[in-house]
Amino acid sequence: MKDESRLIFVPRNKSEVKEFKISRLKLFTFSFLFLISFTFVGKLGLDLFIDFSQNSKIKTLERTNAVLEDRLIEAKAKIDSISQQILVIVKKDDELRTVLGMSQLSSDIREVGIGGSDYAYNFEDEVSGFEDNVGLGKQLNELSKLEREVKLELESYTELMKTFQKKQDSLKHLPSLKPVLEGYLSSTFGMRMHPIQGVRKHHEGMDFSAPRGTPVYASADGVIKFTGVAGGYGRMVRIDHKYGYETRYGHLNKYVVRTGEKVKRGQKIGEVGNTGISTAPHLHYEVRYEGKPLDPRLYYFDDQILNTMVVNK
Repeated sequence: MKDESRLIFVPRNKSEVKEFKISRLKLFTFSFLFLISFTFVGKLGLDLFIDFSQNSKIKTLERTNAVLEDRLIEAKAKIDSISQQILVIVKKDDELRTVLGMSQLSSDIREVGIGGSDYAYNFEDEVSGFEDNVGLGKQLNELSKLEREVKLELESYTELMKTFQKKQDSLKHLPSLKPVLEGYLSSTFGMRMHPIQGVRKHHEGMDFSAPRGTPVYASADGVIKFTGVAGGYGRMVRIDHKYGYETRYGHLNKYVVRTGEKVKRGQKIGEVGNTGISTAPHLHYEVRYEGKPLDPRLYYFDDQILNTMVVNK
């Protein structure tokens, strides 16, 4: 028996059967060559596919990188713009501090407030061969600095608002209203001849002569600390205006408030009388700061129209 193989082809119509004889060596050789060729072509096709896929991804990454670079350039422009706006805020902060009578933040305080060691961003640790073409590390440092600047300005703003609110509140409690709208000034603050004792003595307030029953008004917002008879003052009302200020209203015919009551500037608290050590109906009015008597004329506006408007408000 010969060392050969036969290939038989049978058509569908079975008209003619074809038979081919081939040696096994040739069959093996052809099969081996076919497998080698198929493998080579497959490998070549696979490499081409991988190259195409990688090239596609690289092109996508390149386009993405170009877009990101453009956005980073825009971000840098916005960071620069914000930095300029921060400078404007700093200037406004200084102006407000001047208006409110506060000292400006020194350059040393601002440097300390926004200071801190800049972090050295080394993108080589994350991406080999990284090229920082748009200064990404510098931008990140600038953002960190801006964050600290904004925090400092917010703290300054909070301080400014507290001071502003306190000043607004203190103005409400400043004894700036003339306590009587009618009558006339009969005795000023300072040394005078005492009308009853007949000796020169310091007068710790002002006297406004007016008919009995003339309304007496609180000269500022405050809390009633005393109502009653107080020696030579006769019937008296004492108001605490916070921030160290206090006013006293003596020789009243009557008072219409009670201890602990909150009053507003221009609110009626009593009526002119002749109680205590007094020779005729009048109001004895005092302004004290930290317990020390002061000249009331330094505080109230001697403007009849303005005082009337405050009372009728």
